[in-house]
Amino acid sequence: MKQTILLLAVMSMPSCLCAQSDTLSTHQIQIATTDSLQLTLPEVMVKGEHPIVKIDGSKLLFDMPQLLKDKPADNAFDAMREVPGITADGDDVKLGGTPIALILNGKPTTMSREQILSLLKSTPANRLEKVELMMAAPAKYQVRGALLNILIRKTGEDTALQGELYAKAETEHEASFNERATLLYHQGKLSLDALYSISHGKGYHTTHQTGIHTLNDGTQHPIDTRNVTQSDARPTHDYRIGLDYDFSDQHQLSLAYTGNNSGGNYQSHMTGVQQSSIANTKKDILHNGHIDYTLPFGLNIGADLTYYESNHSQDLVSNLNGNQLDFFTQNQQRINRTKYFLRQEHTLKKNWNLNYGATYTYVIDHSRQHYQPTGNTLQSELPDDLLSRNTEKTLNLYAGASHTFNTHLSAEASLAAEHYRTPVWNDWDFFPTLSLSFTPQAQRIWQLSLSSDKRYPDYWAVQNATTYYGGAYEEILGNPLLKPSKTYSTSISHILKGKYIFRTWFTYQKDYFMQTMYQSPERFNEIAQFNNFDFHQQAGLLTSLPLNLSWWFTTRLNLIGVWMREKDSDYYTCPFDRHIAYGMATSSTTLRFSRRHDLSLTIYGLIHSKAIQGTMDLPASGNLDLTLRYAFAHSRAILTAYCQDLFQTRSISPTITWAHQCFRTDFSCYRIAGITFTYKFGGYKEKKREEVDTSRMRK
Repeated sequence: MKQTILLLAVMSMPSCLCAQSDTLSTHQIQIATTDSLQLTLPEVMVKGEHPIVKIDGSKLLFDMPQLLKDKPADNAFDAMREVPGITADGDDVKLGGTPIALILNGKPTTMSREQILSLLKSTPANRLEKVELMMAAPAKYQVRGALLNILIRKTGEDTALQGELYAKAETEHEASFNERATLLYHQGKLSLDALYSISHGKGYHTTHQTGIHTLNDGTQHPIDTRNVTQSDARPTHDYRIGLDYDFSDQHQLSLAYTGNNSGGNYQSHMTGVQQSSIANTKKDILHNGHIDYTLPFGLNIGADLTYYESNHSQDLVSNLNGNQLDFFTQNQQRINRTKYFLRQEHTLKKNWNLNYGATYTYVIDHSRQHYQPTGNTLQSELPDDLLSRNTEKTLNLYAGASHTFNTHLSAEASLAAEHYRTPVWNDWDFFPTLSLSFTPQAQRIWQLSLSSDKRYPDYWAVQNATTYYGGAYEEILGNPLLKPSKTYSTSISHILKGKYIFRTWFTYQKDYFMQTMYQSPERFNEIAQFNNFDFHQQAGLLTSLPLNLSWWFTTRLNLIGVWMREKDSDYYTCPFDRHIAYGMATSSTTLRFSRRHDLSLTIYGLIHSKAIQGTMDLPASGNLDLTLRYAFAHSRAILTAYCQDLFQTRSISPTITWAHQCFRTDFSCYRIAGITFTYKFGGYKEKKREEVDTSRMRK
């Protein structure tokens, strides 16, 4: 039967950096986010037999089964790209080109952003029930800023064993593979679910760096190096088991365990001005336990425990202008993190809702690094060893309320007070949020959002440690005095006819931090370090246009324009105050070839104009992805074939020509092709589970 599916696209105020910049830092940049209260407002129905999106107080609710119909999404991570305004950029999920906070089922967790993303990649797409998008997350979600709350399906039927089997083969210069099995058992009040995923394969990439290094004595040293890195990763294992017991409606006990075991061997060989050979070995382990108890009168209590261990070893031989540096180093990071939480919600008279609660997080960070000279290198030529034990204590108290004034107006507000204590910092901060929704007519929605946030650096970034990543020339320095950054954001959204989105936003970040590359004028080396800027600010506009011409053609176009400015008045010897306007366009088009057979082609494209990152210039880029999907055996089996970055245009070559800084880095770029097969049995419907926060841990 003919259906018309009109997609609603949304975008929030970017709080960090353009989509291109994520591949530029030696370490990834992490971010956090939120969820909200339910209010009674008229649903905004989008044409079709089923609603795709509706507004619920401060939240935009997306019906994932409808959004994913005929879409080639094999896992929950890929499915996020089908949420209007959301893009899957590399290994991250973004809202209009900027990272957005992620939580599962509205519950607090100690899992890092990377762990949540990893869990989404191993979670079947058909487990997704809804996605809630909030521009200003209420304090009760214990994340701040814009938020995606991902709701995983919980079956309410008495069923036998259900499950899904999945396999993927992919090539990006080298081949990689992924196999996954997910099971669910539900009987009466008891639900059990389990997941196991294994990823394995090889990797290959190159970098080519050129430039001029100028020293204080006026001498100039040309740079021309080429580095080839090959990886032979040992299998990465992801596993999870969960139990839910429903004593009665709104009275539930939840237990979950999530684990990860990964690592591998990496070899790098550099030629040119610097010759080096590096052999790296990595092994990471994660254990996370979560207990959650919800009582019928709205009280939710629980604890989340995480143990994370990262072990790295490096054997380096390097020759730079005739100077030899040989050593073997071992470093380890062990994180013990405990979070306790208590939340209470009340539904009051006259359409009022009240919530309040507290969270206490205690972290112990054991980090060490030991250098052992080899060859003719002396111990005095190497950095000092590291042995540290740091603690971090965070107490968060919050209260919030929501009210529906009438059928046209609703509001939600919250205030969180947070005490953050480390060996360096001992601060109180306050984080207000406000969201107003106004519906003057059934076809028009206005939403105003105000939010504040605080972003904390990675644990390893604040260690007083030196690490080499390419040879004697390239150093990564820790920064023990790195400050958390504070963000203040506002946005106004207009939703027309339930499908056209217009959004404007402004964001200001004080003490914004990121990892930069700097050529030292004192000695011949390049420094990679996280530093605080004076500020980073953005103003932007978004237009989202869905279009459905017929049963066989649907598309969605997002147009984004941003003005950004970054300033650092004490950046080494070359302070800067830079600004730029850039644009980005994304589109997703699905072509269906037959009414009788479930065969479709999805075309996804992205174009990004040139941008900046600190002193770095980022050239324009783009990519085109194709995915062919075929479902058969009554949709129990799904076969997909895909090609990502068809024209090999995604990778960029950033340059720095600021003051006495002068270098350019060219990254390799390879077309990605793959095939996946999914088989569901037992009427498979999947179940909710969360993730662990390792965003600030060493990768």
